[in-house]
Amino acid sequence: MRLSRLLWMVVLFSCAGVSLAQTYPDRPLRLIVPFGAGGNSDFAARQIGKSLGDVLGQTVVVENRGGAGGVLGVKEMLGYPADGYTLLLGTVGTQIVNTLLYKHLPYDPDRQLAPVGLATNTPSVLVVRASLPVRTLDELIAYARARPGVLNYGAAGTLHLGMETLKASYGLDIVKVPYKGSGESVTAVAGGQIDVLMDSSQVVGPQVAAGKLRALAVMADQPLASVPGVPTTTQLGLPDLKAGNWTALYVAAGTPAAIQETLSRALQKVVASAELKARLAEYGTQLYKGSPEEYRAFIAADKAKVRRLVEIAGLQAQ
Repeated sequence: MRLSRLLWMVVLFSCAGVSLAQTYPDRPLRLIVPFGAGGNSDFAARQIGKSLGDVLGQTVVVENRGGAGGVLGVKEMLGYPADGYTLLLGTVGTQIVNTLLYKHLPYDPDRQLAPVGLATNTPSVLVVRASLPVRTLDELIAYARARPGVLNYGAAGTLHLGMETLKASYGLDIVKVPYKGSGESVTAVAGGQIDVLMDSSQVVGPQVAAGKLRALAVMADQPLASVPGVPTTTQLGLPDLKAGNWTALYVAAGTPAAIQETLSRALQKVVASAELKARLAEYGTQLYKGSPEEYRAFIAADKAKVRRLVEIAGLQAQ
């Protein structure tokens, strides 16, 4: 009798899962961005969210919940039911860097979040305020060395890792000034309140084009059409000096497998879009094709790379 009841329960739950997948989604979805508006993550979320909604036939509402390097937004997302109607736009910061920099991180990305798949990748660009008398990376390094503690840089979320790696590599004393989001930090450097910034071309590109910022280097192997004429760190003979930000979609662990599969298939259609690829390329952002399985292989390799950068930068868990 007990075995019979157990079998019936399995059948009932399986049927419920199939029924749920057939009706999902039947209302709008929420996509939480754990950073402020105006930054690379916000831009990626709105582009991916709109296309994902088109595929699913429902509106995807983007909500910015910035603070504490993405920690607050992740915590809020995990407070919603694991029903597939609340998604998280995770980044290298929320999924990897925070696990290395916080001794008591109030969430476990491996245990509490399930990956839907990779979404975007955006290399960072090193820029300075237009009035700073440097025009190349070498000139910035020389200028900073001659003036220890005088220059400062804007840090939003965990995007400061690239700057800290640059500082450690060349023994530079450049003061960190924290901001809640990229939108605030790029406004500050364009307005002359801070000196240096390393952020995505989508964020800094318009200010570079307007002459308010000067781009010194693309922190990647390949140049970006969004900041034409700016050399890459590889071209400058610094192939190990790279920085950028990838994004991926997540649901809460425990979300029904059928719903996770529906979301994964929808995301794969989004990242395969030639139209979206061309539109994002204008801003220096690339689409990442990656299933949940491919994501797991990617994240393992990226963890090792980021851990090495944290060691080079001499950063300690807090």
